[in-house]
Amino acid sequence: MRVYAVANQKGGVGKTTSTINLGRALAELGRRVLVVDFDPQGHLTEAIGAAEAPTEGANLARALLGQWSGELGELLHKVSDNLYVLCTSDDMFLLEPQMYARTGREYLLSRFLDALADVFDDVLIDCPPSLGAINDSALVATRRRTAGGTTEVSGQIIIPVEAEDSSIRALRLLLRQVRTLCEALDIELNIAGLLVSLYDSRRGNVATSTLTAFQNHPLGVLDVIHDRAKVRDAWRLRKTLLDHAPDSENAETYRALARRFAAGEIAGSVAGGAAVVSA
Repeated sequence: MRVYAVANQKGGVGKTTSTINLGRALAELGRRVLVVDFDPQGHLTEAIGAAEAPTEGANLARALLGQWSGELGELLHKVSDNLYVLCTSDDMFLLEPQMYARTGREYLLSRFLDALADVFDDVLIDCPPSLGAINDSALVATRRRTAGGTTEVSGQIIIPVEAEDSSIRALRLLLRQVRTLCEALDIELNIAGLLVSLYDSRRGNVATSTLTAFQNHPLGVLDVIHDRAKVRDAWRLRKTLLDHAPDSENAETYRALARRFAAGEIAGSVAGGAAVVSA
């Protein structure tokens, strides 16, 4: 099983859009995909037109804290063939304060996902725009390990960025968080690269020069998602872009990126030990 954390503590950089559409593209390839709405704000749950999971019932927050156990199907919302979503709930707003009181809180999501290693091929986590314990848990869930003693789990961190100066500052903070986790827990995390979102060259030098800066960054740019009306229309219609505009430029970009991930072609940059990624 491969686990991808789509992370950036800066909001509005296309995390949710890229998470659900990359998941949809992987599912098109016949892979069994789970998308986790790990943001208490629930933008991904909203984007697919699903209802939030019930409070005090079967939801991810209570499952992580050991307050609920039951059948996996009670937690899942089916989007399409091979694609399922773990929706958010109001209990997610209470999760982080409770995590801080727990030893090993960084591994809560890892343990939950390890139980699904024989069920799904890929897990994509839509991370919250923060640097807190929830985000830590998502990043740590991407580390290489063995689940259940037999199934190998590996993963990568995908960092959506917007072509503007504030995204460069936000990237430095995220990389600092990754470095701190690696050093504190003595683990290695793999960063797949930067995914430039909402790009529009008509915004002038700020956009074009920032894109160039990202392309020259040691992490490299995975691809560029352009700012198009069809992306916003898909969101409004509560559909994935691949369902709403399957022949669009951005849909093909997500498909191409999914093929590269599925084939294991994206080596990424390892952070941890002596090889710590810096901004």
